Amino acid sequence: MQGLFSGLESRIIRQRMLPHPGEGSLYDFDPNRVSRRSYRHGDLSPSGTGAFARRESIGLLHKPMLGLATVKVCVVLDFSFTKRRFTADAIQETVRWSLAPLRPDIYFIMGIAGVREDDSLGHSDEVMRAISGGPNWRASLIEYASPGWSVTPPNDGAILPALFENLFDPEPVDQKVARIDAALAAANELKEPGGFLLIDDLANRVAVGKDLVTDRAMLYAQRTPGVDVKDVGGDLIIQRDRFESVRA
Repeated sequence: MQGLFSGLESRIIRQRMLPHPGEGSLYDFDPNRVSRRSYRHGDLSPSGTGAFARRESIGLLHKPMLGLATVKVCVVLDFSFTKRRFTADAIQETVRWSLAPLRPDIYFIMGIAGVREDDSLGHSDEVMRAISGGPNWRASLIEYASPGWSVTPPNDGAILPALFENLFDPEPVDQKVARIDAALAAANELKEPGGFLLIDDLANRVAVGKDLVTDRAMLYAQRTPGVDVKDVGGDLIIQRDRFESVRA
């Protein structure tokens, strides 16, 4: 979890420019011109209670040719170690702490982080509607699902999904790629004629976002005779041809 927060500013620096969709503008990030807020509660150490929450807000100050510097875009990261972490109410709690409803002139890009529950079957329509946000904010869900992190962005298109991954995912892409490729190579489902694997199931198995998993699955299919990625009733699958088995 430490890398989630300790690497936040460096990830913003690598991103360099952040959007303000309400204005249709992009703003440079200068680490010497930021406004910060933070909150920490609880203890994750062995002697602690197990309840823990941490929030960080980094606002990008923009100084026009004339006038005072003002915050234009704010990045908010909120982690809580609790059950039922990813709910519409939890999202609204983060929004209230960010002060987004009181600052319509600032655009807020939020990451709501926690640990994926063992029985998780994905996020409800209510939660996905909630992260699509209001006029001046959007949020993504950042889940720790051993051995990695998975980022679920809003699907309304106001901000490119890759931006949320670039800002909030602490795991390097090459590690994710290696894990996906290893899972595809080892998948028993793809060793038998006609065997298939849902892309959504593979994404959950490796704890990586669906877009990257889809890209790697398509590349694997291109390189592997008898394997193809298909859309079946709206679900993407990767499947071995029913008339071809794995060559020895």
